[in-house]
Amino acid sequence: MIENQNGRSVKVIRTDNGLEFCNREFDQMCKDGGIIRHLTAPENPKQNGVVERINRTLLERVRCMLFHAQLPKSFWGEVVAAAAHVLNRTPSKAINLQTPYERWNGHKPSLAHLRVFGCLAYAHVKQGKLEPRAKKCMFISYPSGVKGYKLWNLESDGPRTIVSRDVTFDEESTIKLGSHKTGEIPDS
Repeated sequence: MIENQNGRSVKVIRTDNGLEFCNREFDQMCKDGGIIRHLTAPENPKQNGVVERINRTLLERVRCMLFHAQLPKSFWGEVVAAAAHVLNRTPSKAINLQTPYERWNGHKPSLAHLRVFGCLAYAHVKQGKLEPRAKKCMFISYPSGVKGYKLWNLESDGPRTIVSRDVTFDEESTIKLGSHKTGEIPDS
């Protein structure tokens, strides 16, 4: 993807000794691509300080977003995606107050689509002439590769998550998921 998106190739990857990176398949992929692997010493996160700091920043944002929206921890994956989406559109001192998005794409990002995490949202639907025209939802993330929003369906019918572009947001209102009649937590 990096090569296709900006014409640059990955030369070096630094990882910890996590099992997701220490396996034959990953080793072979790196060898085939001519990628040098650097492994940090066990129990020494300081050797990969930039990544560790970003992980900490994301975790702090995730914790705040979960608490603000009063969501169970089982939503952590959606919340990390939403936090990373916003972080990539936030200026950084490390890159002269540009955003990571801007550095990657060569132009400033639009911020018009950003919404308050956990707010009440109404996904517009066409279900029939006499049926409701919207489903009551909670905004939970920005889906990758889709120009739309990922929503948690608060109504008892239909799929639990909805991806939609046609959404009306009530950013002044949030839902306490545990108190809602269909607010069960998603399967992990």
